[in-house]
Amino acid sequence: MLSTISHITKTFWIVTILFIGLGLAEPERETTVRVAPESEVVISGTTNVNQFTCTYNLEELELPIRLVYDDKKEQIQFKNARLKLANDCFDCGGRNINKDFRALLKSEQYPVVELKLLHVDPPSNGQQKIGVGMEIKIAGVSRVYETKLECELESNICVKGTLPLKLTDFGLEPPKKVLGMIKVDNEIKVNIALQLNEV
Repeated sequence: MLSTISHITKTFWIVTILFIGLGLAEPERETTVRVAPESEVVISGTTNVNQFTCTYNLEELELPIRLVYDDKKEQIQFKNARLKLANDCFDCGGRNINKDFRALLKSEQYPVVELKLLHVDPPSNGQQKIGVGMEIKIAGVSRVYETKLECELESNICVKGTLPLKLTDFGLEPPKKVLGMIKVDNEIKVNIALQLNEV
C-alpha cells in the first residue's frame, strides 16, 4: 500500500513539473519579411593577376520569407531563416567568367548556395554590431560560422558585413587557367547587405 501511494505521489510530481516547465517555456514566434531591392549578396575573390566580383540578382528573392524563432534573453534562435541562392543568378561580369564560376561551384550537381541564419546575439552597450551564427552550404558541403555583422534597427532591419571563406573548406579546388599561369586564391569573401522589411 505504501509503495502504491509513493508511486502515485512520484507520478503526480513528475506530471506537475512537466506542466510547469511547459508553462514557463517561451512560445515560438513568427514573422514574415521581404528582402528589399537595394539589398546585396556579393561573392568576391582574387587571382594572381586580378580580382573578380559576382553579384546576385535579388529579384529571385521577391517572395516573402516566413521566419520562425525563439526570442530568448541571451539570443534569438531561428528555425527556418534560409536564403537559397541559385548559382546561375550570380553575375560575374562576363559570359566566360560566369561559366567558370558555375563550374567552380559544381552547379550541375548543386545548383544553389544556401545561407541559413541560426541565431543572433542582441547588441550590447549601445553597439550596432551583433553576433551571428550562420550555416553556409556550397557544393553540398555545410559549414557553420560565428561572426559579427552591423545591424541597424529602424522601420526595417538592415544587416551588413563580410564573411571570409576558404574554397577548400567546401571541398572545392581553387581553379587554374591558361596552363596554370592564372590561379584563383583559396580565400573568397561573401559580402552581405540585406535590408529586411517586415510585412
